[in-house]
Amino acid sequence: MRFIITSLSLHFRSRLVVPLLLAGAVLFTALPRVQGQTSTAEARMPLLMPDDFESLQLVAWRVEQGVPDSHNPLLEPAMPWDSGGVMAHGTVIHDPIDGLWKAWQVSTPVETELDGLKSQHEHRRRLTYLESDDGVHWVRPELSFVSWPGHDKTNIIFDFDSGGTSVYASVLVDPANREWPYEMFVMRSPKLAGVPNKVGDLPGPETKLGSYRYRSKDGKDWKQVEGPIHPSTGGGDVCYVYRNPDGSYVSYFKSYPPLEAGARIIVYDVNARQLQRAVSRRISPDGTHWEKDDVVLKRDWRDPDYAQFLELCPVQVKGGHVALINCYDSVTQTMSLEMAASRDGIHWWRPDRRRALPNAPLGDFGGGMIWQMHQPIVDQGKMYVYYAGSEGIHSAIVDTRFQPQTEVGNESVLGFRKGTLPFYTALCRASWDFDRLYALASAVGGPMPAVAVTHPLDLAGKRLAVNVRVKHGGALVAELLDTAGQAVPGFTAGDCQPVTGDHRRTVFTWEGGERAPASAAKIRFVIRRAFLYGYELF
Repeated sequence: MRFIITSLSLHFRSRLVVPLLLAGAVLFTALPRVQGQTSTAEARMPLLMPDDFESLQLVAWRVEQGVPDSHNPLLEPAMPWDSGGVMAHGTVIHDPIDGLWKAWQVSTPVETELDGLKSQHEHRRRLTYLESDDGVHWVRPELSFVSWPGHDKTNIIFDFDSGGTSVYASVLVDPANREWPYEMFVMRSPKLAGVPNKVGDLPGPETKLGSYRYRSKDGKDWKQVEGPIHPSTGGGDVCYVYRNPDGSYVSYFKSYPPLEAGARIIVYDVNARQLQRAVSRRISPDGTHWEKDDVVLKRDWRDPDYAQFLELCPVQVKGGHVALINCYDSVTQTMSLEMAASRDGIHWWRPDRRRALPNAPLGDFGGGMIWQMHQPIVDQGKMYVYYAGSEGIHSAIVDTRFQPQTEVGNESVLGFRKGTLPFYTALCRASWDFDRLYALASAVGGPMPAVAVTHPLDLAGKRLAVNVRVKHGGALVAELLDTAGQAVPGFTAGDCQPVTGDHRRTVFTWEGGERAPASAAKIRFVIRRAFLYGYELF
């Protein structure tokens, strides 16, 4: 029975003729090499998108899981101001100016009070600064901006008296701007901290949190530019800002769109407003004036009713974007990462709904929540995601002292509480091979072939290279088709030299040669026990 998957390309109607090119990829900031990207990544093979193909038969998408760093946790709570958590909600970069790895992240004092669980951690978040020579071993530089009892110098950049709690620091670097190479957008809230509603010399936000813009000569001493700007929609408390190569800006932030007809939020979800968490997007020509937001990622028919989304952190590549998204499981109250891709940064496709970075066992760092930093870093052919891994869960607590109580299935009585639990977190990272994030694979496996046919391409006179890993007993075969969909003589599946083994880049050969004839218009890949990560014509 012929089974063709068509729903995968739902959001890719305006397809590009060529595949997504990673060669010469740039990160989602103003400069192509801003995060230490090298020619190693530039020489890699393209990724795939559903709109590369006009038909997919018995095909599924394999997503590679990130590999946690063997040094995790990279930095644990140790100082009084971060004893409650070395949190994310910030940015890690490989600075192109001085070559150091740097982090601007949130630190929180410890919270141990059991009775009442007032969750004061949200009110005590301070922006702090870290440095590393290698991205693995991190230190807290002693700065003179903010002191702490018993510590004249700390790594704290912003304290409460400068504008309350601080979260989601988006730091952007432009080495070409010699006067102010560092720019930051950060969400601040005097209201949460219980101090006068001012942020430095600027008025405080009207909502719980507001975004403020800063600039710096060294990334440590920050000067206010403006704010509040980009008001959070519906009281959202998640917002990352990115600068496009053309100098414009885009932000991805948490929003609360209305539920669709018939949709529901299950009883496990302790969101007080019983709304779904989703990701919205705004654009700005200058970082000051922001256009109306659009919801770009929310739960769909393939997601369970306990799935919600908070953060979307992209990397821009030629022809599109790749991102990790924070998926919140409101049943287990945990958070992990999924892979997503997009042509335009608006319509996002998830190759697989399984986790690209799953949780560790509860009680280990990352066993409760994985909060990722501003964006992945591409360096020496690897894609690194820095994150704060928490030991504990997000909010629900099995405690019958709290109301309301409920019976769920055959489980015992559960008690729920509003507000989040303290986030005891440490700095961690995971990595992927940047050219092997996800792949086409057989939906059946074994000897059953999967078939993928491309849209019409300019094939005449060109050679075909692939990035593929073939398991024992498998093979990848390519057949060239004409405009009528018929196999071209000399370039049929039977004429093809099957590809076996593991190849970052290998070229197909047929009885008719390596170069496609003028009559060739499409490629028909036949996949048996193989993972096709990308292809390109040259």
